[in-house]
Amino acid sequence: MALPTKYLIIGAGPSGLIAARAFKRYGIDVDIVERHTGLGGLWDIDNPGSPMYETCSMISSRVAGGFVGFPMSDELAMYPKWHELYRYIRDFAREFRLDELCEFGVAVERAEPVETAEGIFWRVRLSNGETRDYRGVYSAIGTQWLPQLPEIEGLDGFTGRAIHAREYRSPDEFRGRRVLVVGAGNSGVDIASDAAFHADAAFLSTRRPYYFFPKQIFGVALPDLLDGRAQIEPRPWMEGLRPEDFMDVILSTVGDLSALGLPKPEGPIGETHPIVSNTILHALSHGLLKRHPDIARIEGGTVHFTDGSSEEVDTIVFATGYQVHYDFLPEGLVEYRRGHPRLHLETFFPGVPNLYSGGTIHAAIGAGWTVYDIFANFAAADAHATLTGENAENMRRFREEYDPDMKAGFPFVDTPRNENQYDAGMLMVTIPQTAREEFGIQLPVGFDDAEFYASLPRRSREAAAA
Repeated sequence: MALPTKYLIIGAGPSGLIAARAFKRYGIDVDIVERHTGLGGLWDIDNPGSPMYETCSMISSRVAGGFVGFPMSDELAMYPKWHELYRYIRDFAREFRLDELCEFGVAVERAEPVETAEGIFWRVRLSNGETRDYRGVYSAIGTQWLPQLPEIEGLDGFTGRAIHAREYRSPDEFRGRRVLVVGAGNSGVDIASDAAFHADAAFLSTRRPYYFFPKQIFGVALPDLLDGRAQIEPRPWMEGLRPEDFMDVILSTVGDLSALGLPKPEGPIGETHPIVSNTILHALSHGLLKRHPDIARIEGGTVHFTDGSSEEVDTIVFATGYQVHYDFLPEGLVEYRRGHPRLHLETFFPGVPNLYSGGTIHAAIGAGWTVYDIFANFAAADAHATLTGENAENMRRFREEYDPDMKAGFPFVDTPRNENQYDAGMLMVTIPQTAREEFGIQLPVGFDDAEFYASLPRRSREAAAA
């Protein structure tokens, strides 16, 4: 039998659209199936299960956070709102005619490999009753759909309302309430800030210390300054200041966190995901929000903390992260660790041909969609080698033998959140450069090297040149 040549992309959010563009650049035909009724993934607040909330803004900046080769409009705010990102994603899809490849309201119920004498293909069963054959499958199902909740003594008997952050939509929910937010990720501090400004009383419970950063400094967005896209007017005090010293300067503008009731971090900057928020610092400094340590137990409406303190609350929001699970794949095909899949280069499923994943990588602020594009092109390059035989041996070596330390030896805190937190330099410079020079992978196809690297942060370009 002749093997199919088309690939399936699951999900029409940013990661799926990025992958579709990468595959198209290689001349590979794809279908995109999306279980919701339109483009956008989690950025569509009306999608059932979306973690989006009314006050959400992009954690990256307008300049640093866009798609490669498709910059956001200068008319947008420094940090665009969710609905502006939603519109931008749809514009991206239309610009590259990716929307024409999408089937909406269709979910993948099962995908499994079929081995033949000619090779392996994938048989996919869809929710509309169809069964289709594809040469391979790219999963872009997203990482914020399956909530992760802590086990807390007495939570089942809590007399108020307890929800995961995924269920939160509007600060109006907090009016007249005493609210505890658990977890200090970037959505957690957003929600805690909403509670601080709208609830009768607001509290934030964090298990460990974090570094807190302002969203802008010296009049520019923090990601733009850190990655070198934005320049500031030289000052005398900057003479002899190395680029890596800027982080200490930025943190010094925040000051001693203990003055805000926060524990002072002792480890290196970056060991936990950075918290970037002006409003949380405002709320803490104005007494609108009080920080507590981890929860010890709950009795009725009373929450007891590990330091012996307690608070009466009637609303708890658990901003405690998400798990990722490919429930459409055969049991045992994927190995998981603490709610996250074990992938090779966060793209390939070890030992499983023609199956790819995207959008699971965590890196530095501002790098997200650029990194997704780089790694989606790894999958597209592998698919192209499978279909044509071109560069096939290099792709085999890249997929099976190239095994860089994606954390670059950095001591990230050992938490579920950091399972797929990697060093930005590895993701944006070292691995792409090695892929190009040692394995013949061009990233992305259709961009020459000068254009591609011009789209990356200045410091990344300098590192690549060196």
